[in-house]
Amino acid sequence: MLKNVKIIAVLLAGIMLSGAAVAQTKVAVLNLQAAIMSTEAAKSKVNALKTSSEYSKLQSSAESIRAEVQKMAEDAQKNGVTWSDEQKAEHQRKMNFKRSDFETAVKKLRSMEAQVGQEIQKTMAPKAKAALEAMIEEQKLDLVLDSTAAYYVSPNADLTAALIKRMNAAK
Repeated sequence: MLKNVKIIAVLLAGIMLSGAAVAQTKVAVLNLQAAIMSTEAAKSKVNALKTSSEYSKLQSSAESIRAEVQKMAEDAQKNGVTWSDEQKAEHQRKMNFKRSDFETAVKKLRSMEAQVGQEIQKTMAPKAKAALEAMIEEQKLDLVLDSTAAYYVSPNADLTAALIKRMNAAK
């Protein structure tokens, strides 16, 4: 009986100590990709892309094609009842070609954006990692999680804004 009491006491002490250890664990969250893409350097590179002549021409072309498709659709709705089956088929074929041209232009734009995003991530990731490691040391954090996986995060526990600020200051 005395042996069982001792075992229970040891187990309770262990549970209490482990509970105290858990209570002292410092946890924070971070959206690293958002932090990197929100830095001034990243914004500058994205802005440079969007103001480049190639991107601007492609964007203008896409908008022009989109307007043509919309105009063709309006024309078909307005005048389509008077068209022969051959005219309707020809008009639909032309619209499909224009839509395909639009989709191609949009894919090219997205590809250009993705390429710049990958370049930003590649060049900024080491800087972000160094800044994050310094923050972990300073705040004596035990665990840093991806904020996109968290169900709830107190604003005090989110390091994203602080990391952006630190990276912008580090230029």
